[in-house]
Parts: sequence; structure tokens; C-alpha cells
Amino acid sequence: MLGEIYKITQDDLYELLKRLARNHKIIGPVKKGSRVIFDYADKVSEVLVDYDKRILLPPKKFFLPPREVLFEYEILENDVIIRDRLGEISREKRVLIGVKSCDITSIEILKKTFDRHFKDPYVLTRIKNTVIIGVMCRDVSPTCFCYQAGSGPLPRTGCDLFLTRLSDDYLIEVKSEQGQRILNNNKDLLKTASSEDIQIRNRIIDELIERMKRNNLPELAEAYDSLVSSYESELWNMYAEKCLACGKCNFVCPTCHCFDVHDEVSLDFRYGARIREWDSCHFLSFTRVASGEIFRKDRSSRIKQRIYHKLVYSVNDIGVISCVGCGRCVEVCPASIDIREVIRKFVRR
Repeated sequence: MLGEIYKITQDDLYELLKRLARNHKIIGPVKKGSRVIFDYADKVSEVLVDYDKRILLPPKKFFLPPREVLFEYEILENDVIIRDRLGEISREKRVLIGVKSCDITSIEILKKTFDRHFKDPYVLTRIKNTVIIGVMCRDVSPTCFCYQAGSGPLPRTGCDLFLTRLSDDYLIEVKSEQGQRILNNNKDLLKTASSEDIQIRNRIIDELIERMKRNNLPELAEAYDSLVSSYESELWNMYAEKCLACGKCNFVCPTCHCFDVHDEVSLDFRYGARIREWDSCHFLSFTRVASGEIFRKDRSSRIKQRIYHKLVYSVNDIGVISCVGCGRCVEVCPASIDIREVIRKFVRR
């Protein structure tokens, strides 16, 4: 039943992953050198299920890769062969584990974004074929504001199972019918969660929320009207003077989805591929059209585009803001532009 909570030991959780790995590729926090990144795990034991810190690059790359071949073609003497990658994508089943609430919400936003007038089969198939097992944060980063963004610390939807670490065990909550089926097939690994266990979980949630409330940030949904009425504000020029238009905020953002598409052709024109690559609305070339005209030449218009897309255009388009409060953009910005400060300036003027 949705919302039902069970208990599972750490050893049995890894046993559950081993069973899932028979038919799925496992993705999770994995140590690479001195860093921890989201990556495919060669062994289930490599997965750091309850890795405390927020991973800099989000799991977006497993649904919308930084660079992907959509299809290839080859010209033969009497034929043309087209190889679409969608078939390969459709056959791959995956489990993504160790995802925090903000990133779970971001995958839901990607799903809404790519399931509109044109339904992107590549992104949507990857989402459909991925079992998502989230995990509760155990700490709050100085740049986190998922509570004000409405994405955490507990996700409303978007995952199949959700874990909360207790002392030696985990609570595992059913968040979808698929998650329930997985647990039904592995009941031997589960225990009954006590009322005391649930109380501990609720206290963890309350403490995380209380810590995020201290940043004195309004709920991001409140920014809509203030931003709409502040489109011509001189403050945008102030931010433009600081912004380097480097695109780092776009590339670490779990919901930014702008891309470019180009064709690569062999020298003899007998082979070609259509490539999709990430792009950035901060780049001067992003709005260049066939005539050569660039529609956002001013840097102020480009930084404004990013903020408005997150908090205004996204609401108009898919019905929700597309900032999940992960704070990655704050962390990587070389000009120290903080989206929280931008919101404070406009909402509380």
C-alpha cells in the first residue's frame, strides 16, 4: 500500500540491490578517486547508499546525457541504414539509488518538461525504465533550500521507494505501485517498523525543516508576482555586471534542459549521426538564429532568462517552478551570485 513503511537492515538492503541487479543496472553514489559521483556500479557493494553530502553533478545525466547520439545513418550502394538508439535505450532497465529529495523532484520536472506538446521518447523512456530509490538527507548544506522550493526534505512523488537511515537500519517507504511490487517480491528481507521508528523519522524531517527555515527565505512560489512586476528593474543590470556567462549554473542544475542538436558527417558523406548536446541560456550563441541575429545580446537578458525560467515561465509552462533548492548553482558560481539573494531582493523589496 502506498505510504506503508517497513524496516530493513543495511545487509538486507544490499541483498535487495543484489537481487535487483540480476535484471537491472545499478546507479548510485560511487567513489571515484577522491570524489563521490553518481555512476554505474560494477558491484553493489560500491554503492554508498546514505552518502551524507550532496553530490555536485546531479543524476540528470542518466536521463538527458550531456552528449548523446540520437540516431546514425549509413549509405550503402543500394540502401540506407538508419540506426535509432531508442531501441537500445528501451531494453536497458536500471535502478537509481541514493537520490535525495531535491533530485527526485528534479526528475519529475524533467518528465513534465519532456512530456508536453512534443514527447521526447529518449528522456521519457529512460525515466520509465528506471526504478528510483530515494534516501533522506542526514544533514543540511549551507546552500540547501529544498523546503522553500517545495521539493523536500520528503518528496511528494517521483520515486518508488524512499529510505531513512536510523542507527543501524533503514526505514523503507512505499512511494509507488512499482515500489510495492518490489517489496512484495522480497518480503523475507523486511521487518515491521515500530511506532517509535516512525517517530524518529518524523523528528529527522522536522529538524531538517527547522534548520532550513533559518535561512529566512520566502517560499519560492511567492516570487512569481514580484518577478513579473520587476522585469524592467535596474537590479538585473547589477547582476549582469557580475555574471561571467560561463554556464556553470546551468550544467550543475538538475532541471536545466537546454540542448543543441547538430549532425556529424563523415568526409565521404556515407556515414552520419545526429547528436544532442547540453547548451546554456547564458551563452551568447544560444539565441542565434539562421539569419545570424542574436536575440539576447545583453548579459542582463540572459541572467534574467534563467531566473524567470525557473520561477515564472516554468509555472506557465508545466505548472510548477523548476528550481528544487539544491543550491548547486550557488556553490559553483565564480561570481558568487546567489539565487536566494535574488529572490530576497525582489520578493521583499
